[in-house]
Amino acid sequence: MTNSGPGHGADGFDPPAPGYPGGAGLPPPLYPGPPLPGAYPGHPAPGYYYSPYPARPQGTNGKAIAALVTSLAGFVCCVPALVGLVLGIIAMRETKSSGQDGYGLALAGVVVGGFIMAGYLLYLGLMLLLWGSSWQWAP
Repeated sequence: MTNSGPGHGADGFDPPAPGYPGGAGLPPPLYPGPPLPGAYPGHPAPGYYYSPYPARPQGTNGKAIAALVTSLAGFVCCVPALVGLVLGIIAMRETKSSGQDGYGLALAGVVVGGFIMAGYLLYLGLMLLLWGSSWQWAP
């Protein structure tokens, strides 16, 4: 069915607009090329899903482990218990914010380190009190 009425060419199409070259034609069609390496596909494969949350770090927090170990080492002398108390508080904050495992270890390090430090401070206070009162063990 050809439409060769007024304003149409013999082949049924409109003549080119003035100022446009007649033999130029249309640009080649744009087809999507192959995906670039490392590019994300349109949809995940069946059985997989996309999580909008970032992945949580793997393993147990190292500071939590160190807090418990140094707090337990505080039974020998006072300094490791204080280090374990501080490491435990830092590790508790890190595990809460990052979602990493080890919150219980950090809490145990804080509790053990706190009890050991309280025991050492109580012992130190008792010794200072006895020293200041000039009390002697022998009659």
